[in-house]
Amino acid sequence: MLVRDMLAEPLGLRLLGGATAALERPVARICVTDMPDPTPFVTPGALVCTGLVWRHDADDSDRYVGLLARAGAVAVAAGMSLHGRVPPDVVAACARHGLPLLEVPERVPFSRMIEYLAGRNADMRLRRAKSGMARQRRLLSAVADGRDIAALIDEFARDCGISVWLLTATGMPVAGTEPLSDDRIDALVAAAATASRLPLSLPGGYAVWPVGGRFGDRLSVWYLVIRGATDEQDPDELGADLAAIAELYRMRRLELLRMTWERDRSPVDAASGPMVAVAFDPVTKPEQWSGGGPGRDALRAIAHDVLPGATTEVDADGRIIAWVRGTEQNIAAQLRRRLIRLAPALREVRLRVGVSACRGGESATGTAASAVAAASVAADEPVDVRVADVDSAVGLFTTIPDQLQRRFADRVLGPLVDYDERTGAELLQTLEVFLGCAGSWRQAADRMHLHLNTVRYRIGRVEELTGRDLGRLDDRLDLYLAVRARSRPGALPA
Repeated sequence: MLVRDMLAEPLGLRLLGGATAALERPVARICVTDMPDPTPFVTPGALVCTGLVWRHDADDSDRYVGLLARAGAVAVAAGMSLHGRVPPDVVAACARHGLPLLEVPERVPFSRMIEYLAGRNADMRLRRAKSGMARQRRLLSAVADGRDIAALIDEFARDCGISVWLLTATGMPVAGTEPLSDDRIDALVAAAATASRLPLSLPGGYAVWPVGGRFGDRLSVWYLVIRGATDEQDPDELGADLAAIAELYRMRRLELLRMTWERDRSPVDAASGPMVAVAFDPVTKPEQWSGGGPGRDALRAIAHDVLPGATTEVDADGRIIAWVRGTEQNIAAQLRRRLIRLAPALREVRLRVGVSACRGGESATGTAASAVAAASVAADEPVDVRVADVDSAVGLFTTIPDQLQRRFADRVLGPLVDYDERTGAELLQTLEVFLGCAGSWRQAADRMHLHLNTVRYRIGRVEELTGRDLGRLDDRLDLYLAVRARSRPGALPA
């Protein structure tokens, strides 16, 4: 019930002052007080009834009304029995503090106002309960009949006079009563992904409910967005009911995907037409994404979400490889636009994505390897999408099968690994840092917090054990490629 509703009821209340917007405030309860300090007796959302006993002169009004406003009162109802009218200074104080002021006739006791509000609230709860049960039966019946979620949401929204959208974690629309702009989707998903808890109310009358996902999971969750629900409709119940039905559809879609993954295990035929391989390579704690658990399923579902019509597979190192028709640049732009919405939800995960087109005569294995290579050089950002580039030594090297890369790394770096295991000298780590610093002794020493001579000694031992001279370009390239091959996910165990 709103403040303005109190004026429309047969209580005879009269509005003495108050902005139109303030009359739209909901009245949670009515409290009666004439105590000099009303603060302990007033709770947020209360309509305060007072007989003005506390008013001895005009100076009392501003202090008292200010206390009511700070306590969260939504309006003031003043009786006329004591003064015969509501004094002008009380009217002025309410105007200054933004509180609507209602005049209560002498014939209307405050107890009648309390009873009336209680009765109205009871009637509203009963109507909500009946409406909620009818709504639940209708929704469940629609699900049992196999109704499409888009048609169900459209009909539901039309009946309730509201707008509804169902979005995935990447902002891809599953259903909706009307199109949403990309900017609006960006804002909704970003707010939901970073919220400490859901449901969430947002400016513009939008409210967001979670659909599925484990507690705190923002990668596999969907978002139900509702706009325009009224208090009479009980937005919380309405959103919860529709979110529960949407979860059935989300789970159904995931199960269909899993069935597809089990059924379609044949290798991709790259010769059947222009195909693009996309490698999804999450960098995080291994236990979170390995073993085929929910993390991998979530990532694979995301791949299907952002690449409609794609087929996916899991390579030997646990990466998700998606195959889709299109051009490298278009697919990369599409991925950047959609995956960046996941950035707030990734937390400690870094999602590296590589894109590579299958060129004439190239095998599917080679195309996938190129995509993986592109992902491996992605920046250390929450989401980074790179297009394969084979006009470099690294790009060319990564087209070599993984098994051969590992053998190469083992033969070149094997002596360092053995020496480090025996002595703990950290020669391999020093080599990685040294190469990462473009061969700068000083930068490597600073980064490792070592004396410059210590770095020089260690690199000298690296050259002795590997038989390579880091001053020679070809020897340095051998070591650089071996380090890259060994540090890739799923490479030789450390």
